[in-house]
Amino acid sequence: MNSLMTRGVAEAVLGRTATLPCSIEPNIKEDRAYMVLWFRDRVGKPLYIYDVRGRAFNKALYWSDPATFGPRAYFVTVSKPAALTIDSVRLDDEGLYMCRVDFKNSPTRNFEVMLNVIVPPHQLLMYDNSGRDVAGTIGPLEEGSNLVLVCEVRGGRPEPKLTWFINDKASDNQGTRTENHVVVNRLEVPNLTREHLNSTYKCQASNTKLINPQEKTARLELNLKPISVKIQYKPTKLKADTTYTVVCEVLGSRPPAQVTWYRDNRRFRRGKITDVTNETLVVSSLSFAPSPEDDGTRLRCQADNPRLPASPLDDSFTLNVVYPPLVVLSLGSTLNPDDIKEGDDVYFECNIKANPKEHRITWYHDDRQVVQNMTSGVILSTRSLVLQRVARQDAGSYTCRAANARGETSSQPVRLRVQYAPVCSSGEVAVIGAALDEALRVRCSVEADPADVTFVWQFNNSGESFDVSPARYGTSHGASELRYTPASARDYGTLSCRGTNAIGRQAEPCLYQLVPAGKPSPLRNCTLRGAVNTTDALEVRCVAGHDGGLPQTFVLEAVDARTKRRRLNITAPSSSDLAVFRVELSELWPLEGVDSGLGGPGTLNIVLYSKNQKGSSDVVILENIAFNDAERRTDGGSALGSVPVGWALGGAGALVVCVAALALGARASWRRRAHSPSGAPPAKPPAPSTNARPPASLLEINTGEQRYVVAYTLKPTSDRDRQPDILNPRSELEISNDCDDDSGNLRSDSPVLGTQPAARPDALFSARDLAHLDNTRHRPDLPTSFMSPQSTASGGAVGLSGAATLGRPPRRRDHIITNTIPGPESCV
Repeated sequence: MNSLMTRGVAEAVLGRTATLPCSIEPNIKEDRAYMVLWFRDRVGKPLYIYDVRGRAFNKALYWSDPATFGPRAYFVTVSKPAALTIDSVRLDDEGLYMCRVDFKNSPTRNFEVMLNVIVPPHQLLMYDNSGRDVAGTIGPLEEGSNLVLVCEVRGGRPEPKLTWFINDKASDNQGTRTENHVVVNRLEVPNLTREHLNSTYKCQASNTKLINPQEKTARLELNLKPISVKIQYKPTKLKADTTYTVVCEVLGSRPPAQVTWYRDNRRFRRGKITDVTNETLVVSSLSFAPSPEDDGTRLRCQADNPRLPASPLDDSFTLNVVYPPLVVLSLGSTLNPDDIKEGDDVYFECNIKANPKEHRITWYHDDRQVVQNMTSGVILSTRSLVLQRVARQDAGSYTCRAANARGETSSQPVRLRVQYAPVCSSGEVAVIGAALDEALRVRCSVEADPADVTFVWQFNNSGESFDVSPARYGTSHGASELRYTPASARDYGTLSCRGTNAIGRQAEPCLYQLVPAGKPSPLRNCTLRGAVNTTDALEVRCVAGHDGGLPQTFVLEAVDARTKRRRLNITAPSSSDLAVFRVELSELWPLEGVDSGLGGPGTLNIVLYSKNQKGSSDVVILENIAFNDAERRTDGGSALGSVPVGWALGGAGALVVCVAALALGARASWRRRAHSPSGAPPAKPPAPSTNARPPASLLEINTGEQRYVVAYTLKPTSDRDRQPDILNPRSELEISNDCDDDSGNLRSDSPVLGTQPAARPDALFSARDLAHLDNTRHRPDLPTSFMSPQSTASGGAVGLSGAATLGRPPRRRDHIITNTIPGPESCV
């Protein structure tokens, strides 16, 4: 039987299925295959038989050599061509197979198939240049570095082929080599850029198309430097202590940049920093209130990739912070603040930091401005103060102040200590009055720096001078107290004390003049008149008595005659021989009782006295000073109104006439009494009955519709009027003889009145008037509290603008005369 031979090649992957084709289609349409036999390596014994003789194909008989394929082989006839399928191909299945097909009518057909068994690679590796496995992820690598990848495959028959794919595109930059059945392919990508970020690198190993090739893929990670750093808004001027927000934007860093704020080269730690980030963008916001120390510094925003230490980028700008001056005052650096003495030169330095620059610098000593005085050694320069030859008065607190457009600032005070020898706390000679055998404690106080002072006392008078024994005095707290008791006239003189400290001895001693002393004498010759150039004030002038050997002061008190309430207390300046009081009428008006229906005007008593350290003098009292309003007289009588005194004083210039026509309604009498032994102010008089009319001692001056004020003076009569000499007072017996035994009225032949008083051209009042005035002094309804037990005050009449002189010895009677009335022809 003739046969046809056809050759072919089949490949199978180890462990998978091999297909050996064998066409069983007859060449003649009516013919059909009867039997298919498979042989290997042309061995005569078949290893697989497929028999369809007399059967349908789906009922064919088959046999497989158990030693070769066994159940792994089966013949498939539905495929075109039919094929012997071998499962789980083994390496020993490889060989030359022959398929013989016997037809019913046609000649036998032989078909040879060479089966090649392919062994796939069993291990595929991918690693970087350092040998680290990069499966999945490569890196992260630094931008600009070189990428080296190695792909290695082991096993496989035939030898597998390795191929690199970058982003699924085959790469030409590769080289393959084989060593000991190991195929290696090396890929190099130089100078990585940010475009390589997230690129995929795939190594593929393949030695057949029957199965998918083996491969490994990795994604490239890169650490990227920041592309840009930018501060969005750079303010040109910032106000100190005002909050600002500065925003810095960083692009391109991977991982996200770390943003750091710097002031100059130091990290800025004030304020609040807020960062917002995504994969390659960072926005950092700095909120802060600039301080004066920030002025002129650079605020810098720096972005760093923490994985790329050498990749910082920054942006910055200069801070222009405006603020009031910062002022620091210091004593000259070459000076020792604890070793400055009188006569040394001293200087201060004022350190100022200001933006804008200061336009004024001023210096102050104890809050008083210091001005330049070259003569006195005060020199001011731009930022320094020089004090030449300082004295103790220069000690104290010094400050400097600087001003600019933002405000003015003062430095903290700097204390200047000037050490000096002791000096007296008081620069005046102290007068100390003392009685004999009066124990004194004379205190000598000095000012000194240092305050540790030793003292020496001396005494001198016109006849002797000597040092006082230290046993007589003690020292404490910069003062010395001397115990001293004058025992005789020679013990009065001058005490002096002199202190010494570490700086030196006191140049001028402290002086204390010891004089015999007692209470002062009463005031005398007091006058009451309207103040000059005004109608709203009264003026009281008195001649000062002996001061008792000590400085004295003068006191005026105004007391309401009805309520005995003090209305005014005035201390007059000390003078050598005159006490002057000015009484504002507004301080006295209205008087209580005026227009009160009590039947009389409001009146005042004026009390005057002097006082010194030893006590107060006897008082002089002007009683019942009244205010009169002529226009309110409706009954023609002598009732007194409540017109302000200032109105009455307004007519004083027109008054000095018509005295004889004036009505004598009352008087004002001066009285004098002694103070209590303690020197306390005079006791207030007892309050009279409110129902009683005021005493008839008020001077009423009214003429129809006009009102006048008489200025007069109480003066002693001349010798021709038989008035006693002040140095030779008359005896009580002589005085009593001038009065009647029963009534106390003056006798017509009294030496006080004279025998023909009416004939005197200068007499103001008649003898009857004078007798009446004297009698009122003894009326029981007058206040008796103002009467001194030792003396009786001299009487006199006082007008609203009048003046009274007083100060005569006890029981002295005065004529009332005038020296201010030119004559009847002046009557208005």
